[in-house]
Amino acid sequence: MIVGFVYKVPILVKAVYTDALCNCLKSDPIMTRKLKYPLLVSFTLLGLSACTLHPTPSTTQAGLNSPKVLEQHRNIQAEPATMQNRARLIQQQDNCVIEFKAQLSTGQATEYWIFKSTQLISAITQIQTETENIQRIFDLNDPQKQANFKALQNNFKKKNLEKCN
Repeated sequence: MIVGFVYKVPILVKAVYTDALCNCLKSDPIMTRKLKYPLLVSFTLLGLSACTLHPTPSTTQAGLNSPKVLEQHRNIQAEPATMQNRARLIQQQDNCVIEFKAQLSTGQATEYWIFKSTQLISAITQIQTETENIQRIFDLNDPQKQANFKALQNNFKKKNLEKCN
């Protein structure tokens, strides 16, 4: 309904301007040249703004596949010991992510554990200190990393983890 109204606005405006200025422009050719381009630009801008107000299918459906935070915890037990931390279970379209942010004495660390069902797909950490930013990719076959992943999963409810299957 709104789309039809928006598209008719330039036509109505054009009709009003055309009728009001018609007699004036016929009698003065200089006035015709002076108003021709500003009117053309105005009508073009009105037409373009009507097109931008019309929602596209991609913007209306984007919310369907947006990541959702299923669960969040603060200050969980973790190694190494942290001053404060936050663990979030995030459901994405094809997998889930455990985002673990921790404040360390040297700076802030953020770990991303990407998985589907019980299968760990990828794991990385980003460490930000006052002097540098470091990104490391975890070795998925390392038993210690697998144990850390399982320990993180144990902080979340089983029903929420099942949504990652």
